[in-house]
Amino acid sequence: MIRKAEEKDIKALREVYDEARERMIEDGNTRQWKAGHPPLEVILDDIHNGSLYVLIIDGKVVGAFSIIGKEPSYDTIYEGSWPAGDYDYVTIHRVAGKRESRHVLKTAVETAEKINPIIRIDTHVDNKKMQALVSKYGFKYCGKITLPDGEMRIAFQRG
Repeated sequence: MIRKAEEKDIKALREVYDEARERMIEDGNTRQWKAGHPPLEVILDDIHNGSLYVLIIDGKVVGAFSIIGKEPSYDTIYEGSWPAGDYDYVTIHRVAGKRESRHVLKTAVETAEKINPIIRIDTHVDNKKMQALVSKYGFKYCGKITLPDGEMRIAFQRG
């Protein structure tokens, strides 16, 4: 089951993000999410603006992702380009799952497609697992973007 996240989910969401961060480190991605990422204020903002979704299995929150509209960090892309045209799209952020979760990104993509068939996503160059998954789900590499904190990410689009 999937639904919009609520404040009552914060403890479970912290557990999901903590476990996802541990799994990233195990997979060799030690630089993408620092301890405490995403910060509580980001989680609360996502909840309050209705962009945060939770994946529930057997009554337990096991995954999460956020879907927003246009991402300002995507306005400038380096070493590549977005497909031609200035159009609306949605952006998937903060995809995370516990070990028992499966198909969190697939669920995020299916949910995003209901909003807009053009979907963008980015990830850290060290996140090989996410890179493989976005390729599996039809995303194409477009180039590199810079986050507000100066961190570089590789960016993809589907649709």
